[in-house]
Amino acid sequence: MNKPCGRSLSENDQDAAGAALIDYLAHRDDMRLSDAQLAEVRRRRSDPDRKLVSHAEAKERLGRLAG
Repeated sequence: MNKPCGRSLSENDQDAAGAALIDYLAHRDDMRLSDAQLAEVRRRRSDPDRKLVSHAEAKERLGRLAG
């Protein structure tokens, strides 16, 4: 059994977390990679010279894509 982390959520935050979890579970099968996407991920991961970016850089790049 996991020990509590010492933090508690407000009732509103618990409701929001529960709703997010239910939404995720309801749609997780829709979030599958296509065969082409999976092949591209595998190709990129197998590249020994691949460039890794920080979390901050990834967020910034995604922000630019979202417009």
